[in-house]
Amino acid sequence: MRKFKYIAYSALLSGNILNAQEKPNFLIIMTDQQRWDAVRASGCNDIIRTPNLDRLFGESVYFRQAVSPCPVSGPARTAMFTGRFIETTGFRNNRDAENDSPCCHYSYDQLLAKAGYKVEYYGKFHSPSSLADSYSNESIYGYSGPSLILEWETLYRMYLAENTSWRPQKEGELFDFSFYDGIPYTPSPIDRRYGNPTGVIPEGELKTRGQSQSDQHGVLQLDTAHTITAVQARQTIAALERMNRNDNFAITCSFHCPHPPTLPSEPFAGMYDAADMPVPSSIDDQMEESPYASANGRLNLHEYADPDKIRYMIAEYYASVSEIDFWVGRILAKLEDKGLDGNTIVIFASDHGEMLGSHGMRAKNIFLEESVRVPLAIRVPGVTGRIEETPVSAINICPTVLDYAGIDSETDGFSLKKGIEEGEMPYDFAVSEWDGKNRRVPNIMIRTKDWKLMLGNSTSTDALYDLVKDPAELHNLLGPSLKTKKTIHKADQMKRELVDYLEGRGYRNIDYIKNKQF
Repeated sequence: MRKFKYIAYSALLSGNILNAQEKPNFLIIMTDQQRWDAVRASGCNDIIRTPNLDRLFGESVYFRQAVSPCPVSGPARTAMFTGRFIETTGFRNNRDAENDSPCCHYSYDQLLAKAGYKVEYYGKFHSPSSLADSYSNESIYGYSGPSLILEWETLYRMYLAENTSWRPQKEGELFDFSFYDGIPYTPSPIDRRYGNPTGVIPEGELKTRGQSQSDQHGVLQLDTAHTITAVQARQTIAALERMNRNDNFAITCSFHCPHPPTLPSEPFAGMYDAADMPVPSSIDDQMEESPYASANGRLNLHEYADPDKIRYMIAEYYASVSEIDFWVGRILAKLEDKGLDGNTIVIFASDHGEMLGSHGMRAKNIFLEESVRVPLAIRVPGVTGRIEETPVSAINICPTVLDYAGIDSETDGFSLKKGIEEGEMPYDFAVSEWDGKNRRVPNIMIRTKDWKLMLGNSTSTDALYDLVKDPAELHNLLGPSLKTKKTIHKADQMKRELVDYLEGRGYRNIDYIKNKQF
């Protein structure tokens, strides 16, 4: 395996909590589709190598049981940026977030910009276009204004055209058909086109299953200096380089990875041997009383329930995270080199997780732990790092940022500032939503440290899981074979807590939850 040097940064965070007379800066680092345990600091993964994230999490208040506000990108990010429920924003799925309908709520970046902050955003946006009007990024390839944020894929293709040379594929290689725009890759056995020398999926098969980024697995034949992760990180580093101690700034680095296509480059791809990857304990789950028995194409995508094949995806996924970790180290080193770390709050989060073979499926979209639970760490100068086990939602990033910046704004979440500084959490549970129009699966979840309740509309299956006795969520305690007076009582108790919480925030479409009978 080729070796490379991780960029480290020193901990210069002792002293008093942020000066109340001085507005803090914000550096927000986001990933897409990073599950909560895809970092060694989680304490549940001794395979993955994430030394820079581990150090950052150790210096932060690490919310180890954080959840996504919605386990799919568009609505999750809209909720995270605005601090509003998806039922409040109306952006309930990716299609909603990708159209041109304006969001009727401000993002924290928009409010920071109004308060005089320099606000810049690099990488994946995947949110309503109306939220991209406050960024002051420097022009690239003639693009400026909101288009710089919204056209990130187009800009990356232009970068590749300028900085790389096309070559024909070699024997055994395939061409990427997503934003790598014709860069060849060597497929692994879990790749949908593996063993197909033409790389062409028959038209009949395309009609029944389609084709997506998630079908691509292997090693990308691209110099690691030109990957999407490297480019997004360098843009962020360049933005930090332009800042000085007299600026108030909020800079976001939003990495596309480890979202599919799962195509790491060397040397990261060589860090993990598929043969050494652990197979999820739930991979053979038959899900007979689960609300997700047919979710995510599980009944047809058998490769994600194949122990031999899923190991390749896990190795590739971990490699993508390790590449992010390398660049996180460089970003934080730049923050320190500029002398800005002493007054900058650093937030690391992901929008949702990845099933990665758990319960025999891929992707997200569901309330099982691997999909809904996310890494969330907030480093505040002067606050000693610790692990916080109380569940929280990433929807609370917005009110927390605004609280630290001294900006008043109503949200559906709550500020974590007091919890960060004093350890006092106002609730002992977190809530996540899914598209309320989808009646096949649960569309709201409440999760405590020990229990999880999922509720749906008329045709979906409700579920209750004891996360202490059943951390893999194999046994639905509201299923016909396991439901008892005790589990019904527990579900009723959690439902009442959920209703009280939602009613206090003027939640719409609450009657089906109130009227739920177990």
